Amino acid sequence: MLNGSYDFQFSLDLACKDLGLAQQLALDSAVPLEMADHVAQIFQRARMQYGGDTWSTQVVKLLEDSMGLDLRAEGFPASMFGESSALKPA
Repeated sequence: MLNGSYDFQFSLDLACKDLGLAQQLALDSAVPLEMADHVAQIFQRARMQYGGDTWSTQVVKLLEDSMGLDLRAEGFPASMFGESSALKPA
C-alpha cells in the first residue's frame, strides 16, 4: 500500500474467500494459524465498510480512516498495472 496505489486488481471478496480457504485447510490439517482469525476479521470489516468489489488493498484504509492519515507514499502511479509494471496482468 505504501506504493501509493490501491489498484492491485484483487477484490476484497476474493481476499476474504482465500482467507477462508486457508483457514479451513489449516483446520483440516491441524495447523495452528494464530493470526488468521484476526486477519480474516479485519478483511471482513473492510469488506463491510468499502464493499466486496473494491480492491483488497482497501483494507489499509481502515487504519488510515481511523487515524485520519494517508499512509501512502507520494510519487507512485495510481495503478500497479501501468505500462511499465512488472505486475501487469497477462
